[in-house]
Amino acid sequence: MIIDQEHAGIVMRAKTHPRQLGIPLSRWGRNLIACCPFHSPEETSLFFYDALGYWRYRCLQCGSEGDLVEFVMRSRFNGMDEQAARAEAVDFLGTLEPDRDREQDEHPWIKEIGGEKSKVLENFVRYCHWAACRSPSSADFLAARGWSIGQAQLYGIGYYSGDPEPFVSFCMMSGIERHQISFYLDNLDAYHEPRITIPARNSKGLIHSVYGRLIDESDGPHTYVSYASGPADIPFNIQSDITKPVIVEGFFDALTADLAGIPGVVSTMYQELSLSHLYKLKACGAESVTVILRREQDRREQEYRIQKYLKMAEHLGLKFKSIVLPKDETVDIVVRKNGADQLLSLVENTVEDTVHTHRRSMLLQDIKENFDAAMVCPPDVSVGYALNTFPKLTQEIDGIQSGCFYVSSKPFGLKTTLLSSLALDLVQSNPKLKLIYIALETPRRQIFDRLVAMLIGESVLTVRKQSEDEGVNQKILEATRDLMAFVRNNRLEIWDDQFDFDNIELLANLREEIKQHHNLVVVIDGIDHLKVSDYAELLDIHERRSSVILDLYKALDIPMFVGGELISSDEGLVGPRAYLRDSDAIYWLESKDGKMVLTVDSKRLGNNQLYQGSISIDPASNRMQEEAEID
Repeated sequence: MIIDQEHAGIVMRAKTHPRQLGIPLSRWGRNLIACCPFHSPEETSLFFYDALGYWRYRCLQCGSEGDLVEFVMRSRFNGMDEQAARAEAVDFLGTLEPDRDREQDEHPWIKEIGGEKSKVLENFVRYCHWAACRSPSSADFLAARGWSIGQAQLYGIGYYSGDPEPFVSFCMMSGIERHQISFYLDNLDAYHEPRITIPARNSKGLIHSVYGRLIDESDGPHTYVSYASGPADIPFNIQSDITKPVIVEGFFDALTADLAGIPGVVSTMYQELSLSHLYKLKACGAESVTVILRREQDRREQEYRIQKYLKMAEHLGLKFKSIVLPKDETVDIVVRKNGADQLLSLVENTVEDTVHTHRRSMLLQDIKENFDAAMVCPPDVSVGYALNTFPKLTQEIDGIQSGCFYVSSKPFGLKTTLLSSLALDLVQSNPKLKLIYIALETPRRQIFDRLVAMLIGESVLTVRKQSEDEGVNQKILEATRDLMAFVRNNRLEIWDDQFDFDNIELLANLREEIKQHHNLVVVIDGIDHLKVSDYAELLDIHERRSSVILDLYKALDIPMFVGGELISSDEGLVGPRAYLRDSDAIYWLESKDGKMVLTVDSKRLGNNQLYQGSISIDPASNRMQEEAEID
């Protein structure tokens, strides 16, 4: 390591560039590429890169690597002893001392970015680069993404274990003290999980930060972090003289595209694209930008955001294109699976956006994806989620699909029992589903007791205390463990009412949930108790509550069961009118001829009555299920 540091110092002081080597060079992404003279037959596999703060070379075929002095030593003075060859190579390249007069005139911000801070950050990059070559976990992480250690070195990708002490010792050999590390890498002590590291540079190649990405995302809540505070609006992988930059979200999206030779691919590092990002790209020569996004669950929100990006680009006089990739695809996946040509063709063939063409292209894409989703579902498989204890209902409505469903009963108290039975059935029948039960009428402890009772077929009173029967106690224990497993595996949450819990907070919380778990179902038990902060102009409280529930459904596009009171008469259900009007379907449970009958009515799905069936109620736990049909 000491020798490597010494060599690096010589090259950085000399300010050498591959153009001084006198060999044919071609641009490849942000790097330079040439034929390798160190193996036969010669191939265009020799990369020159400056990811470590100075120019180095590496051949991805034969593995030859080093700095530019070593390149000249091997290619021009190979027959000489090392010391003499090094002296000849340095003389050949020419040692250029820095222009000290110019340095004194530099703006303080430039000196801070490229001076002492640069020295500390470049040392951190080189340390992490050295550590990555010796870390099996980083090699495994990169291999899973289709990267070799050699390819990762071209971009300064490294590995940081989370322990700062080895790095502090490393810095001492370069004359860097601990207080300088703490000052310039001010977030180093905040994150102690193993991470892949990547240097971030501005358009002049000066390092301004080092990003870290969790190797195991379960190690912490922050997948991406910056170890050094600094400007957060410099697009990652930004380069000068880019006329048509492509903006992606993740740094592996940008790096995989760059490694494939696609020029000008930059990343926002999962930050919101801002006017400042676009301004910096325009300052580097951008005339048009193409934004490539992953498909989000909330398509409406994503469309609004793209319209905002379009207006920002128009404000700066930039032409604008937007591409939303198919579900579960990323730029990283597209390039590795289909090659650079497909991505380049996609960008080239995408029509420039205006407000009108953007709406049209989004609509066409949604129609196509809707058709594709329909065609991959076999005829004998339900479109929606299954209900194993309600098989006829599942068949008649083709599973629980996205929609707003109002649930009520007569007597009214059975409404919560029906909602609990449906919720438990959904969780048990669909392993990939997450259900959030929002209890606005009762404390959530009562929901715990009701679900445990339904799991074991005992009464709620039985599960609230120890039983004289050890067999019952064991069943209560196992059911409680099952309930805890649902929660621990992020498949069930039970929320109860809070003083400041209103429709605005509910929407914000559910939007965050759906980002993490797309297969989401929400049950709201007690709509009559939901606090509403919007629609003050509507005098009828039912109109207000129905309006905010519709807003929830339109924003999330998921199945939503809403429990509340309905008024019935001899002619049927008569109110509240807002719920009857706005719901996709009404689930109504009532007693008929001595039996409990569940009816599902809808005026929006082409048939007023979708389902009607007899329901049995367990005499102990009150769990509901369909009565088996007798042939």
